[in-house]
Amino acid sequence: MHPFDQLSYLNMSHNNLTVFPQFHSSIKILNLIDLTFNSMTHFVDDDIDQIEKLGEVELLLKGNPFQCSCKTIQFLKWLGKSERVRDILDVTCVTDTASRTFISEVISNLKTFEISCKTKFWMPFAVSITSIIILAMILTVVFFQYKYAIEYFLLRFKMKMKNYNELQQEYTYDAFISYSHTDSVWVKQFHDKVNSMGFELCLDAKDFIGGKSIAENVTNTIDSSRKVIFIITDDFLKSTWGSNEMEMTRVHAFQKGREDIVIIVVKDKIKVSDMPEILKSIWFKIICIQWPNDDNLPYNTDEHFYEKLKISLQQNEKSAGNVVI
Repeated sequence: MHPFDQLSYLNMSHNNLTVFPQFHSSIKILNLIDLTFNSMTHFVDDDIDQIEKLGEVELLLKGNPFQCSCKTIQFLKWLGKSERVRDILDVTCVTDTASRTFISEVISNLKTFEISCKTKFWMPFAVSITSIIILAMILTVVFFQYKYAIEYFLLRFKMKMKNYNELQQEYTYDAFISYSHTDSVWVKQFHDKVNSMGFELCLDAKDFIGGKSIAENVTNTIDSSRKVIFIITDDFLKSTWGSNEMEMTRVHAFQKGREDIVIIVVKDKIKVSDMPEILKSIWFKIICIQWPNDDNLPYNTDEHFYEKLKISLQQNEKSAGNVVI
């Protein structure tokens, strides 16, 4: 290229060029480069740097399939500031919508064009973030709605991984008692009375195995018991673990086909409408026994209460329906 250091005009049109050609640094007086009717879509930063180093050179660029897109925004900015393109009014470009327009029109509205590019970038990003947030909110609602069911299945999976063997209709206990520890004095008396009637009841204080989590102990005892007795009091309804045990029992009953294992002992005066939603959802399948709180009712004695409980405990699982006694 050294013999061409005096070159002032270069015609490289109709050569199917896709990139800006490289020039030797010895070329100093080049005034005009004709690059018309080639196949260039834009100039990259290195091309622009080389053009600037060529001195006062001007360019002819019409007939190239230039692209006016967000990817070529830097090239369009350079065209807007540079005065090197002699035929700038004749240069066209193809937009993102596949329409052809004069590149000078795009440059005259470059600010608007640049804003639209930023919008195109941020819109999918914003939609993605919004979708993630909405999905997280849905998952959070679902988790809290079915928290205990999820915990139950996770615990089941964990126990399965530990080679836990499920009991096959061979029960260690006649019933597992679920209650609020605030009512432990009354529950102890209840346990001893029922136990004296010939029933083996599971009570956490004496039967839970040390070294295992509460949830795992509850699951094991539900598996090992023919029935589950819930002692419903105002304190029980406030108890988180009470709700947990009710949900675990409900899910277990559904999964194992033991829908009739629940016996409800309503110790305090609590309306059905005030019962937790978990109990309402299985109310037609449970046995409910009211502790004698109203002395004016006939047969409202401790003896009749325990006789009802005895009958309930002796019932087969499939024979029990919605019974309120």
